[in-house]
Parts: sequence; C-alpha cells; structure tokens
Amino acid sequence: MRSLQGLATARGFAVGPVFICRGDGSVPVPEYVLEPGCEEEEVLRYRRAVGDARRDLEGIVASLKERTGRDDVMVFECHLMMLEDAELSGAVERRIREEHVNAESAVKRVYAESRAKFERMNDPYFRERVRDLDDLERRLLAALTGFSAPVHRGLKVPSIIVADDLTPSETVQLPRDLVLGFATNGGSTTSHVALLARAMGIPAVTGLGDITSRVRAGETVLIDGTNGTVTLHPDAASIREFMDLVERDREISESAVLGAPAGTLKDGGEVPIFANLHPGVPVGGLREHGARGIGLYRSEYLWLNRGHEPTEEDQFRAYRDAARFTAQLGDDASITIRALDIGGDKIVRGISHKEANPFLGNRSIRYLLANRDMFKTQLRAILRASAFGRVRLMYPMISCVEELDESAEVLAEVKRGLDAAGVAYDREMPVGAMIEVPSAAINADAIAKRVDFFSIGTNDLVQYVMAADRGNESVASLYQPTNPAVLWLMRHVIDAARHRGIKVGVCGESASDPVVGVLWAAMGVDILSMSATYIPVISAVLSRLTRADLDAYARIPVEMGNDVTAREIYDRCRAWLAEHVFDFENIVL
Repeated sequence: MRSLQGLATARGFAVGPVFICRGDGSVPVPEYVLEPGCEEEEVLRYRRAVGDARRDLEGIVASLKERTGRDDVMVFECHLMMLEDAELSGAVERRIREEHVNAESAVKRVYAESRAKFERMNDPYFRERVRDLDDLERRLLAALTGFSAPVHRGLKVPSIIVADDLTPSETVQLPRDLVLGFATNGGSTTSHVALLARAMGIPAVTGLGDITSRVRAGETVLIDGTNGTVTLHPDAASIREFMDLVERDREISESAVLGAPAGTLKDGGEVPIFANLHPGVPVGGLREHGARGIGLYRSEYLWLNRGHEPTEEDQFRAYRDAARFTAQLGDDASITIRALDIGGDKIVRGISHKEANPFLGNRSIRYLLANRDMFKTQLRAILRASAFGRVRLMYPMISCVEELDESAEVLAEVKRGLDAAGVAYDREMPVGAMIEVPSAAINADAIAKRVDFFSIGTNDLVQYVMAADRGNESVASLYQPTNPAVLWLMRHVIDAARHRGIKVGVCGESASDPVVGVLWAAMGVDILSMSATYIPVISAVLSRLTRADLDAYARIPVEMGNDVTAREIYDRCRAWLAEHVFDFENIVL
C-alpha cells in the first residue's frame, strides 16, 4: 500500500478500478482491462493497426524513393523492419492475451520495455533506435485510436480516470455514470478538469506528478479529493477507514441542507450561496446541496460538448430549461449566464484555434466582438430564455470600458430585432461584467457605471495578478487568493460596487475553500457561487458565525498589513475559524 500526495481539487471520496488515459502528443491513449473472451478480437484490432501503419510507411518510402539522393528513406525502411519484427509484435499480442489489456496498453508497455533495452546499450547505433521506437509507437497508437476516437473508448464499468491531463472537451465527453473520480499527473485546483470535476460532483486529485506510471489498468485505488491523496493497493483496514470518511461527509451535507437556506448567518443575516453549473451536468443535485440559484452558467460547454457551434435553437432550449429549473430553487433564485468564454485552454475545433499565448489572446469577449454573428446568435437565445425565468447576462474577461460599450451596442441591436419580430423577453434583464482581469479590477468604478452587477472570477484574476498559469502544477504554489495584492484588488472592486450601488458576487472556485470563501463574505461580497458539492460545507461554517464575527474576520488580513505572505494570512485566518467555529475541523474534514 502506498499513498500519493497531490492537490485537493474536487472534494469527495471514491474507490474503484483504474482506467488510464495516456497522452501521447495529440493522441489520447486509453488503457483498460478487456472483458472476458475479447482478447482475440483485440489482437485482430492490433493487427489491423499494424497493417494501417505498414501502408502509411510504404507510401512514405515510395514517395521518398522518387526523389533520388534522399538518405532518410532508410529511416522509414528501418521502421518497416521493426514493425514486422516477430518478437516485438509477438510481445504485444502476448500482453493482450495474457494480461487481458487493450491493444494501446500492450503497445505502450512493450515499447517501453524495448526502449529501456536500447537505452542500456553502449553502442550509439542501438541507442539511436530509441527514436525509431518512439516514432513507430506514435504511429501505431494513432492507427489504433484513429485520432478522433473518444478518450473513453473501452470504459465499461465505473472507474477512476487516471491521466496525464485532460482537455475540457475530453472531460465533458466522459460518461458521467462511469466516472468515479479523477487522478492526474498535471493540472491544478483551478484547471478546467478541476472545475468540471467539481461541477459534476466527482472527487479529483491533480498535480500527482507521475501516477500514470505507478498504476496499472484495473487496479483498485482510493481517491480523497478533500485532502488531496490517492492510495494505491489499499488494504481492507484502509478501505474501512475510507468508508467512515464517506459517511461523515454525507452526514455533514445532510445536516447543512436540512437547516436554514444556504448562507444564513447565526444572527439571521445572510450571504446567499449559488451554484456554478455547465450544460450537461444534472441539475437535480443543486437542490440537494442547497443552492439558492445559479451564479455562473458556463455556456461554452454547449460548444465543447458538441465540438461545433450550437444553433440558436440549441442554445435557447438549454438556457430556457436552466431558467425554468432555477425558478424552482426559490422565489429569489436567478441564473447568471456567462456569454461564450472560449480561448485559453478551451479550444473548439473549427471555431477557435491555438495561439502562441492563448490566455492573453483572442478569447472570451474579445472573440465575441470579433465574431459578431456568433455573439448576436447567443444574445438572442439568452434574451428569449429570459421570458421563462430570472435570467442575468454576464460578459466574460472585460478588460476595458470600450468592450462594454461595444457589447451594449450589439445587445441593443439584438433587442431591436426581437422587438420587431414580436418576440417576448425580459426588457429589464440585468447585465453584468465578470471582473477577472487586473485592469478591470483597477478600473472597477468606471465599469460599475455601465453594468447592473459584478461577478469576480477569482480563478483568472489570481492567475493574471500572479502571472502564474492556473493549469500548470509547477507554479500551483503561486495561485494565492490571499496574496496581499489580490486582497487589495478584491477590496477595491467591492468598494466600487458599493459606491455605485450594485451587487457583487464571487463565482471563482476560491469561494469553495472555507477559509477563503468566508473571507470574501466577510469583506462584503453579496453572493458566493461555487460547485454545488461545496455548498453544504461553506454554509455550515457561515451558520456558526454572526455579522460581527465576519467583521472581525475581515480585519485579520488588514491588521497583518502587506509585509506578510499569502500563506501567513491563510494560516492566521484558518486558525481564527478553528477557534470561533464549533467543530470546524470536522466540518471541513
């Protein structure tokens, strides 16, 4: 038995068999255990892939031979010889038959062993063959996966997904009922796999370094997404202790939901707690966890789920259904639909494209303003849906007032078109700005004049303030919501909203950390929005505090000053909560 420590990414606990998705360039490579009796069929699939690879290589050789004097034809002739090597192919087929694994897994293991043999040799010629093996392995894996094959092919039983990392598109295509948890080499607590895992209520641990090389398909592992650990080869006693944690977590969730509405303070005050949601996630769990509305509806997943642009009717139906459901959460419940936020690491084939510096590139509102037809289509769908519930529109990644002014012109044009067609919509639909860029936070007073509300996206705000990619585990330590610079900007935005008389919320996932989420509430945020599974915990902490307690809590970082670290502020705040909140450590597990 061995325990690996990673980043606590999505709270919850899971136990189950491993399903591996290895990244090999642009080819996602699944690894899984075959169903009994399927071995020969899998061997045939491998042989067909060998045939495809052979035809590709023969075509390359023939093309190169037409150009006389090309020495590199020998490289591909060598690849053909290796492809036909009986020992290499025989080893792959034996793996499939004897270990009952899929062809991709067998290729990965056999080629890794062959690569290690060549690397141990003293002869430079044989050491160079490592590159040939790498190239041939990629070619075989490409033939096996077909590039377009879903990453979850072969996923037949509920499993723990182990991967180097997953793109948002790959993650949303996984069958929810067969995913027990995520454990990844890379990623951070605010990567998109993390956000999706939280939204889907799936435990996740990221930043594990090399878990893909430490486990084998089908092995049983334990995932503790609350504390960031993965246990390999657990014994019976460990599994029993693990199930006790599961039961404690369930009791905490049930007790919080059965109490006052989420976000109610001990003295009757409140900081309402909403849920973050994206299309494709079951909405029933929102009510179970006590959500009082939807504070962030990530519309981009309508694109990511399909891999192409949804029609106006596709969007309208999704927004309408979400608005109708939200109305069932309470009389004051509303849904905030964020306009399309693609770019960065959210790439949609045929719509967006990779850039040299994507997080500073043509993404979010910039992309929409450069693609007005797409923008107008989405605005029409959102406005039409506003006739079926309390809908709010939010523009993502606003960096200057010019973007808001341009967006307002586009929205006005769309409204005129709907008026002319006699289409019903909420003419007073609130329009807000997402504050997630330092320039927007600094210029919050001017931006507040042009919108009805703010929603602070702390995921990106912290990323841009700290100049640290939030999806990169090597700089995860720099994702610091309690850094004095971040706290200064948060206060400035909250003060600007107060001065202009508009509401301000936080929809970044930092709100799901009890230490940080309660700090935002104490600093004056009106609404907290987070993944639904975190609502009971934050609500339980707030229910044990009064407004006077929150005022005292908010003074902690102020009194500490700027000459301190983010960790010192965080630790002081956590210690204060442990002292003032009954059963704090058990609540947060």
